[in-house]
Amino acid sequence: MKKFLSVLLAAMIMFTAAGCDMIDRVKEELFSEQENTIELENGEQDTEISNSINVGVLDFDTFNPLTTESETVREAMELVFEPLFELDEQMHIIPVLAESYVLSADGKKVSITLKSGIKWHDGSELDAYDVGYTIKNIRNGMTTYTDLLSGVADHKITGDTSLEITLRNPVPNFVALLTFPIVKYQTKLDKSNTYTPIGTGPFKFDGKLSTDKMQFSAYDEYREGRPAADKVFVVFAPDLNKYHSMFEASEIDVITSDMVDLTQYMPKGGIKINKFVTNKLTFLGYNFHTTSLWGNETRVGLSQLIDKDDIITSVIYSHGFPVDVPINPSSYLYSADKTVFHADEISAVEHLKKDGWELNPAGNYVRNFNNSKQALSLRLLTNGESAEKVGVANKIAEYFGKMGVVVKVEAETYDRYINRINEKDFDMFIGEIELGSNLDLSPLIASSWNYFTYKNTDVDTLIAQLGMTSGEEEQKLLFNQLADILMKDMPFVPLYYREGCVLSGAKIKAGVEPSVSTFYRNCEKWSVK
Repeated sequence: MKKFLSVLLAAMIMFTAAGCDMIDRVKEELFSEQENTIELENGEQDTEISNSINVGVLDFDTFNPLTTESETVREAMELVFEPLFELDEQMHIIPVLAESYVLSADGKKVSITLKSGIKWHDGSELDAYDVGYTIKNIRNGMTTYTDLLSGVADHKITGDTSLEITLRNPVPNFVALLTFPIVKYQTKLDKSNTYTPIGTGPFKFDGKLSTDKMQFSAYDEYREGRPAADKVFVVFAPDLNKYHSMFEASEIDVITSDMVDLTQYMPKGGIKINKFVTNKLTFLGYNFHTTSLWGNETRVGLSQLIDKDDIITSVIYSHGFPVDVPINPSSYLYSADKTVFHADEISAVEHLKKDGWELNPAGNYVRNFNNSKQALSLRLLTNGESAEKVGVANKIAEYFGKMGVVVKVEAETYDRYINRINEKDFDMFIGEIELGSNLDLSPLIASSWNYFTYKNTDVDTLIAQLGMTSGEEEQKLLFNQLADILMKDMPFVPLYYREGCVLSGAKIKAGVEPSVSTFYRNCEKWSVK
């Protein structure tokens, strides 16, 4: 650079006024490089590149994948950055940047070996220091992924391509949480809108085409070979309505279910819905402080009055999957041999009778409790700002009411709804939780913290055991044992997991295979020819 500036200075002294034009052009080129702006040669227009993908971005803040708060930016950066592991459609752990891992016998240490020869877009080689740097900043709260590593006590580099993570306590299927993007060592972790993304993924950043359009090119040295598409154009949208209309007009080629509500949106012809089952579980929760819900036979009986298939069809228009156990039905851990999704009123009455409930002349359930009559009358709390949750609550009240169980639906504002759950001011409530990629049920059922004041030491033991095994068959056995306990104790009723998808336009012919860990999974294989 110093030599170049010396030549430029000499030229300024020697050249006449007629030569200033050339100097100005040199300055403009320098400025363009600094601003990452692309000058297309010979008047070429980016729209003429047929073998390309257009991706929309809403609420752009930064291309830094660890600090962006924009869901669409996070999705777009899946084209550029990669994780240690990802999950396939059945939630098996698939190594990406990692080659392998080993879990210690006590479940507290995970030793990871990286693949060798993986190159960053600047030509340098990925090593364990890059991964350690990423993990360090996530643990320090510098990113939006901090919760994923909340159970990590320490980590250390053990070699150029190896590292070790130490956990405070065993975490079920911990490696499935290592799906966050890895950034290069000493990457600045601010939220600058001038951040230049340098990853290991299939597409590398070229620069700006305009104020609202960025260009990314196929990375020739990508570990899986050159991507099928030559270019990716990231287009900025000013608002959500424009974002949707751009997809409708084929100005962008993909849009995800995080950005569009399929219960309200009907794709037009030529659009393909590439589905997967999310980890968003909707459930009916019971308050163990409510005396009329004491007795597991009561809770089991009530759960059997619920027609989950009907809820799926009439409330969320088939964009969900009913379950009887809180395990993602697409997961290899899920077993469908115990499922009954339709209401079973005969079985429900038998369970209620076992806890002393009988119909009185008025057609309502009562029982003797502490030397007095107790009525089966319940308050059902729901988020009044969600039409879906109100619809689910009304359906359950309808099912219960037909059988003589009195239910009052209480739809509150979201803030009030949350406060009442925290205060345990409900008998039942409609809840939703997005479980982690490792399907850890601790937030729902661990005795240390849960919504329902439910406690079972056998459950705690099984969760600990799950943290000490990585074998799929053993994991499945433990999850089934856990499911058996939950179906007997019934602290809550799993209702359904929501469906997710990536909607792709007619330009993308094949290869879109989203999962719970990655919307743009295998994007290097997307066929656009």
